Amino acid sequence: MAVWSRNIAEPAAARPWRPERLPPPGEASASVEGVLAAQLEAGDITHEQYVLAMERLAARDEFRHPLEVPPDR
Repeated sequence: MAVWSRNIAEPAAARPWRPERLPPPGEASASVEGVLAAQLEAGDITHEQYVLAMERLAARDEFRHPLEVPPDR
């Protein structure tokens, strides 16, 4: 089996999850999750630090906005 690398540019529509430009960390519209993702991509934080920060954000959100399950009918 042989494997060749692709040297052609992938169309942007085929990769909507990869923005062409990440918002700068200081930008007011940047979310905490977006800032963490940008730091991870830039190599400023490790994968473990990213996961820990996301876990803390999830715990904070759960505390601030607990999930309310509707009653059974």
